[in-house]
Amino acid sequence: MKSGAEESMGEESGPVTFTCYRVTPGEGEGVPEEGMSTYSVVVLMPDGDVKHQVVWAGAPEDIGDAIRVPAGSRVIMTEMKSPLVWDSEEVGAGQAP
Repeated sequence: MKSGAEESMGEESGPVTFTCYRVTPGEGEGVPEEGMSTYSVVVLMPDGDVKHQVVWAGAPEDIGDAIRVPAGSRVIMTEMKSPLVWDSEEVGAGQAP
């Protein structure tokens, strides 16, 4: 008997291989100031689309000033305790994980 997650992913399933990346500020942003934290921000857009970005901020309250989202969006944020991110696909040049 298959679980709902297995059924939604199709008939074939197998293990996932991850590549590890170290999250750093974007070009020109330099090293984050002392006391800055890294936040993983997921935005659920009103049209059902999902956006993700990594944001550096001094406090969770500062995130509202750092991002802009359309009215009706839902924003879910997680503080990242580690600068490491694992991705199941290798990121090409010029792309962030």
